[in-house]
Order: sequence, then C-alpha cells, then structure tokens
Amino acid sequence: MSLAFKSVSGFFWTLADIFLNKATYFLATLILARLLGPSEFGLLGMIMLFFTIGTTLVDSGLSVSLIKTTNPNQVEYSTVFYMNLIMSLLAYLLIFFLAPLIAKFYRQFILIQLIRVYCLGFLLTALRMVPQARLQKEMNFKKITLLNIPGNVIGLIVGIWMAKNEYKVWSIVGLYLSNQIIATLFYWVFVRWRPNFSLSVDKMKSHWSFGYKLMLSAQLNTLFDNIYNILIGKFYSLKDLGYYERAYTLNNYPVSVLSGILGKVSLPLFSQITGNEQELYKVYRKTILLTFYISIPLMIGSLIVAEPLFNFFLGTQWLPAVPFFKILCLAYMLYPVHSLNINLLSIFGRSDLFLKLEIIKKILIVVLVFFANYFGIYGLVWSSVLASYLSLFINTYYSGKLVSYSTLQQVKDMIPIILYSGIMAIFMFIVLRLLSAEPPLFQLVITIVLGILIYFTVSWYRRSESLFIIFRLFKIQSKWFQ
Repeated sequence: MSLAFKSVSGFFWTLADIFLNKATYFLATLILARLLGPSEFGLLGMIMLFFTIGTTLVDSGLSVSLIKTTNPNQVEYSTVFYMNLIMSLLAYLLIFFLAPLIAKFYRQFILIQLIRVYCLGFLLTALRMVPQARLQKEMNFKKITLLNIPGNVIGLIVGIWMAKNEYKVWSIVGLYLSNQIIATLFYWVFVRWRPNFSLSVDKMKSHWSFGYKLMLSAQLNTLFDNIYNILIGKFYSLKDLGYYERAYTLNNYPVSVLSGILGKVSLPLFSQITGNEQELYKVYRKTILLTFYISIPLMIGSLIVAEPLFNFFLGTQWLPAVPFFKILCLAYMLYPVHSLNINLLSIFGRSDLFLKLEIIKKILIVVLVFFANYFGIYGLVWSSVLASYLSLFINTYYSGKLVSYSTLQQVKDMIPIILYSGIMAIFMFIVLRLLSAEPPLFQLVITIVLGILIYFTVSWYRRSESLFIIFRLFKIQSKWFQ
C-alpha cells in the first residue's frame, strides 16, 4: 500500500474513531452534566491539573520516541513498556501522597479519595501505551478505532447508571475508569505483542534522552493549560469553576479531536519523508491548509451558536458558561495549527527546541495572567486568547525554518479562510436572531446547515485551494475502498 493510501486511510479511520469513540465519551459527559450540575464538574476541574501531570509522566515522551524510531525491535518495545510501567507507579504514588495537600488548598476534602481513585487510570494507561504505539507506527488506525469501541460504550452505560443512582461526582470517576479497564483488556487480547525480559540500558538512555524533553514540555503545557482552573478554583466559587470547565471542555473537544487526528496521522507520515525536503514542504503545507480550513470556521461558527448549543445539550442551568465558551472559541481556533507546528519539531528530533519554545510561551502566559487577574474572571479568560495568537508567531517562526514555510506564508494562507468564515458568521448571526423565538434544536440545525452551505459556496466561488485538497482526499479514499 502506498504512503498516500496509508495516510488518507489513517485520516479516515481516525475520523471514524471520533464518531465511534471520542464522540461516545463526550456524549456521556454531556449527559452527566445534565444529570449532575456545575459543582460536580467544578470538582473535576480541580483535579484535572494533577491527573494530566501524572498522565504525561507515565508516557514521558516515549511513545513519540518509538514512533519516530526506524524499525524498533522487541528489546526496544519491552524496554519502553517497563519504563512506562515504572513511571506510572511513581506518578500514582506521588499523586496519592499529595492528595491531602491538594484538598486543603481548595478546601474540598472530598478530593482526597476522588484523586486517589481517579488516578488509578495511570496504571491502566501504561499497560496499553506500547501496544497502541505499535499500531500507530504501522498506521493501523482501523484496529485502534475498533479496539476503543467497547470501553467507550461500557463507560457510557456505567457513568449514566451511577449518575441516575445518586453517585454524584463518583459517576464521572466510574465513566472514566470503566472505559480504561475495558480498553486495556481489549488491547492486551487483540494486539499480538507481549513484553519479554530482554531490556537494554542503551535503548533506555536513548529513548529517555529524547522523551524527557517532550515530557517536560508536556508538563509545562499541562500546568499552564490548567492555570485558569487553579486560579478560578482558588479565588472564585465551585460553580464558577464548573461553568469554566464545561465551557473549556466543549470548546476543546472539537479542536483536540482535530489535533489528535492530525497528530496521529502526520507523525508517522512526516517521519517517512523527512529526508525529502521538497516533498515534506508540500505535504506539510497541505496539512496546514486543511487544518485552517476546518478549525477556523468550526470555532467561529461555534461562537455564533453558543447559546442554543448550551441550552439544548446541557440545559438552562449551564447558560452562565456561554460567555466563557465564546471567548475560548477565539483562543482555541488556532490550537490544531499550534499542534502541527510543534509536532514538526519532534519529527526532526528537536525535542530540545520543543522544550525551549514551551518555556518561552509559558513565561509569556505568566506575564499575561498576572496583568489579566486585575480584570477579574473574564480578564483571565481573555488572556488565553492573546496567549494563543502570540504563540502562533513563536511556533511558526521555528517550525517554518525546518520546512521553508514561514510565519508570513502561514498567515497569508490563513487570511482567505478567515474572510470566508467571517461571511459565514454574518449570515449565521442574522438567521439566529430571526429564529430567537424557536426551540434551541431548530435554531441549531437551521443555523449550522446554512453556515456550512455559505462557507462551501464562498470557498467554491473563490476556488479555495483547501477545498480542492479535501476533494482529492476523498477521491483517493474512494479508490482505496474499491
């Protein structure tokens, strides 16, 4: 199978993974939000920083190191497996003993047991990291998709059953852990790989040397992605944090999904053509164009329909989260592009530069948050928008040098798509105002359908390069299925 077929097939199977798996899990959290309320999700927001820190410690950048390695052998896979397992135990013990201090900081002592149970997921994640990395390296995204289905379905059932039986915040824990247990079992049953005891100190040093820089970068990302949770949880009410957490999650879901698709497919794809500078430039630019074309109208459209979106999916009790959601739409519009630019550094083995950039961006965030805090909770959230746009220039400056695709070129490619999205948004806004008396579902369907039609019509009229890239992708995929 050619590289083009593999990459396009990978894209579509990863897309299928979204609709069959990630969407199922996301739907479960929406149902739980209606059944529970802002306070329970405020508690979840308080522990997310520590959970995500533990998760990045477990992987420590080793999965990426395996994927970028040419023809890794059984010794390397086994070595990384045991490294993941050891890191998961250390991460869990660290979080276990820190739990009382975390609970004291927030003055929510239910967090002690909540953290200790929720973070058992570290151990489960470690057990399936190497099998999943093997499938990803082989670009076998079809199998990844199928293996993830049972855990998501069972997690959905368990979480809803617990919520209906008054388990409150523990139903969120049940949703997550049942998903992790089933997924891990399926990976171990259906992936034909088992670790042995042939370990290599040299391989351990090699993978750790690359991976620890990515891990430190991820820790910085985690800390600063959750800095708003920390400040809101400490200085504002539990409900305020709950509103922000749901706004962040609903906003982050589509962009993180898109970033996940691009990351999973582009990492092994780019790693196979790094020696061909011209081919890498062409593939990378097309990927960036495709990313702009999807992420920008997606977030601008979401901003327009925010109120009926929350009203329909979460209920009127969640409407105070709408202002947070609208602001975050502007912040996370560029998130998939950030992800791609940073991913490129990993392909070239520049984890040192990756870490350097993260440090620069985090210093920037500290400065912005310091001044934004004087303007209250909305000032804090608006600072994330400014940080996102400044980060674009930092990321593209360095990644652009690697593929001769500069910041200015990327911005020029982005401008037409922003204009198309702006035209789409104007029509959506007018229609939504005209339908203000109608039920939320009716408002959503009519406004979104109109927005899509307007966007594609303008793109077709202007002969958008991004639109024709999509047409070619579907043409290649249809041939592959024949």
